[in-house]
Amino acid sequence: MLDERLGTWERDLSSGVGRWDAGMFRLFGFEPSEGVPTLEQEQQRIHVDDRCGAAYAAASMRTAGRHESRYRVVLPDGRVRRLHSQWEVTVSAEAVPQRAMGLVVDDTEAYRLGDAMSRQHAELKIAVDLANIAIWRHDLKLNRIFYNDLAFRVLGIERRSDGVPLEEVRALIHPDDLPRVVAAASQLSEGHRPVDTEARYKRADGGWVHVLSRRVLRRNTQGEAIEFVGVAMDVSDRAMAQADLRSANERVSLAARSVGMGSWEWNIETGAAIWDTDMFRLRGIAPQEAAPSEEQRFAMTHPDDIERVRSMMRQSTDNPGSASYEFRVCWPDGTVRWLASRSTLVIDADGQKRRLIGVNWDVTEAMNLQLDLQEAEIARRESQAKSEFLSRMSHELRTPLNAVLGFAQLLQLQTDSLSNDQRSKLTHIESAGEHLLSLINDMLDLSSLESQHFRLCLQAVSLRDVLSETLPLVESMARAQGVTLRHGVLAGTVHADRVRVKQVLINLLSNGIKYSRAGDTVTVSCESTPTHVKLSVQDTGCGMSDAQLAHLFEPFNRLGMEAQGIEGTGIGLALVKALVARMKGTIAVTSQPGIGSLFEVLLPRWNAAPVAAPAAAPSDAATGLPPVASDLQRRGTLLYIEDNPINVLLLEQLIRSQSNITIESAVTGMAGVARARQLQPDLILVDIQLPDIDGLEVLYRLRQQPETAHTQCVALSANAMPQDIQLALAAGFCDYWTKPIEFVPFLAALHRLLPVSSN
Repeated sequence: MLDERLGTWERDLSSGVGRWDAGMFRLFGFEPSEGVPTLEQEQQRIHVDDRCGAAYAAASMRTAGRHESRYRVVLPDGRVRRLHSQWEVTVSAEAVPQRAMGLVVDDTEAYRLGDAMSRQHAELKIAVDLANIAIWRHDLKLNRIFYNDLAFRVLGIERRSDGVPLEEVRALIHPDDLPRVVAAASQLSEGHRPVDTEARYKRADGGWVHVLSRRVLRRNTQGEAIEFVGVAMDVSDRAMAQADLRSANERVSLAARSVGMGSWEWNIETGAAIWDTDMFRLRGIAPQEAAPSEEQRFAMTHPDDIERVRSMMRQSTDNPGSASYEFRVCWPDGTVRWLASRSTLVIDADGQKRRLIGVNWDVTEAMNLQLDLQEAEIARRESQAKSEFLSRMSHELRTPLNAVLGFAQLLQLQTDSLSNDQRSKLTHIESAGEHLLSLINDMLDLSSLESQHFRLCLQAVSLRDVLSETLPLVESMARAQGVTLRHGVLAGTVHADRVRVKQVLINLLSNGIKYSRAGDTVTVSCESTPTHVKLSVQDTGCGMSDAQLAHLFEPFNRLGMEAQGIEGTGIGLALVKALVARMKGTIAVTSQPGIGSLFEVLLPRWNAAPVAAPAAAPSDAATGLPPVASDLQRRGTLLYIEDNPINVLLLEQLIRSQSNITIESAVTGMAGVARARQLQPDLILVDIQLPDIDGLEVLYRLRQQPETAHTQCVALSANAMPQDIQLALAAGFCDYWTKPIEFVPFLAALHRLLPVSSN
């Protein structure tokens, strides 16, 4: 243990009285009961050949500062210890040497190992000096980092035996890599597994060296963190030199064993292998005396990686450079881990390729992170592609729908000139258009629920208020179907999004009506618990089988009802389930064929007073036009920037029905900006997709010219994706209206934005 190799001492230089800890007595072979020896007694134990160093040590006691010396001590039993001593002499106020304190480290074992290795492997002496693995430690108390010679050479800085301050080392790290290095130290402080980092260090010559480092945290016997210990490799050029890697097996065995790096050797001629203990641990098995056979080694390798590993091994035997790759191993318990492998071909003195030596270490966390990032990027691209497709599809479908529904609404205003048969056909056109628009809206809603752009406005929502808004919207459908609508107790306030609750209720009521027969009943009620409110929609319709219930919430699955001529898209219930889940609720369904179905939605209860429902804008059902008070007449000039002539024609005919409003149009963004400067209209409607510049650029240019800098601008577009709307509003549009336009809300909004006539 390191503590058994250390000794500390101090000595009062005026009196000669000293203090030794137990380690000093042990290192010099004195008995503690005899007291601290004098300087003369201490020097008598020093090897005769090292007395010059001892004389220097004695002389240094008269010189302030730090000193060090290496010497041998001969113990009473004849054993010899090699010691490395460092001490500091302090002086009094009168500059007289007063006190000396020092630290002695027993290097005997290191010298012994060095001698043994020299005797057994003389050819490795140069390889050890030129080893490619740097060794370092970070003393957490001193906050200094101590490197071996190779580390100083890799970094290209001057060697310092007293260590390098942490702040100086971090100043060498590339700014982009420093956060990762700091995070690795923090991660290691919280766990026990070795941590790998790769960072760029600036050399004295101005160049950058890439260093791969692995570190562990060492604690004392009290469990306190005292230092980081690590190994590092210069990976700037992965074609490591032959001399650098010749000692890899031995260096990794000595320096990297504590950090979990396994070393191996493979004889090319015989196929025999040599493994250290960490090679076994990296594969989840207990260390054995002999390395596994080739068959056993590949049995531990993931089946999908065997051929690649074989191929890399073949390349390694043909090429003198290093081999670098990652592969998976299968542990006996079924765990799959990623290992990195670095190896090099060793060519003997006679030029023969006889051995491969290399190292393995665990890189599972890094590989998993890389795979997670790749999967996240794929998911992001798929989501983006889907959003772009839906946005294009929505735009392309809404543009012709704007003409279909718009001109249908215009024709409906001409009731006196239409026959009953024409009005009936017109109703069919409008119904088909609204059905297609409903399908588009449901698809966009379902898609937005899966994206990051979906937002909820959670508040107190009174179910009684929501139902009062919802029932009028489905009553005509119920009358046409011959279905009776009923409601039970409706006392309940939920913590949810008002618009989405209304959407859920409309879908459930429409579903109940659609799959009921003439004379059936659809009933809605709610029941409160201390934490939730249960909203129930029950019908006495055709019901569903267990097989149908199993697929009820699948998008576009009509459960065979399309064969019965019942209209639908198969999206509504899928949308309901997704909306309820996003509002922290649940939905359950029970049904029996021929008897009916019961849908129960459970939403979180709101215990405070509900927010009042917004007042609905009145409308004139006879004309389809928004009411305007007799004493408030709207006037003004409207500029419509739109490249689609059908959309322009539709809007011009609608606006001209309003006697005090005039409209002009421009078919490109640049033409619209120029016309706005000349016309200075009261309101500008801007399509987002224009042939030259988009609507956002049009708005920017309008704001840059003084004549239109403060003119109200509204986006009128077939782009209905939430992100499109948010982007336009953030750019400065005062509102965003989507196509197809509905005449009643469109004209009502138009009247709110235009000035009041003084006539």
